[in-house]
Amino acid sequence: MDTLRNRGSAFSVVLATVIVCVAGLAGCVGTAAPEVDPGHVDTSAPNTGTTAPQPENTSQAVSVELAQLPIGGNTTQDQTTSADTCVTINWIVQQDAAKIPSDVKIQITGAAFSTDVYTLADQGCANDHPACIGFVFDAGHQACNLAITPTGSLDSTGTEPAVSLGGNVTCVDGQTPECTDFLNAVATEPSVTIPLDPPPSEQGAGPAPSDRGGAGA
Repeated sequence: MDTLRNRGSAFSVVLATVIVCVAGLAGCVGTAAPEVDPGHVDTSAPNTGTTAPQPENTSQAVSVELAQLPIGGNTTQDQTTSADTCVTINWIVQQDAAKIPSDVKIQITGAAFSTDVYTLADQGCANDHPACIGFVFDAGHQACNLAITPTGSLDSTGTEPAVSLGGNVTCVDGQTPECTDFLNAVATEPSVTIPLDPPPSEQGAGPAPSDRGGAGA
């Protein structure tokens, strides 16, 4: 009898164990990961980042130094001496391709004169436009004032006085076709100087007549 009782107990333990295992497996059915089909090949490539353009490749600015910019303008004279004291300068071009695009900036870095009868000055212009040196031409800002003054020197070569501007042209979006077309057009623009009125002959010609008369007495 004891043997049968022990066998019955052992059988109950084994049966309980099987039931627990089956229940455990049944509980895992909903959470187990699906079996991977060995015949399926994943052809998707890992994201290497090449689909997103790098900023330095698409928006790297390009700058070019130009000795003479296409300009035009007019002069203002001193009413007493009739010498030019200010040049109002505009970005003036003949070709549509040389008009300043929205992504181009041109910073004026200096001015040059055809003769040494004029030089740059600290004053002589009104406040209607910014000073030219350091000014940036762009699509919405295309006028500046350049203050000048006679040096007192006399030109013996017969060269007509004129002024030109040099600047640094920057294409903000890099070397795009639009930038290349603009630079090519600017390089072929004919108007790169603004003529100046020669200063009066008495400028730098020596002492005033009254002084010369006093010295000769």
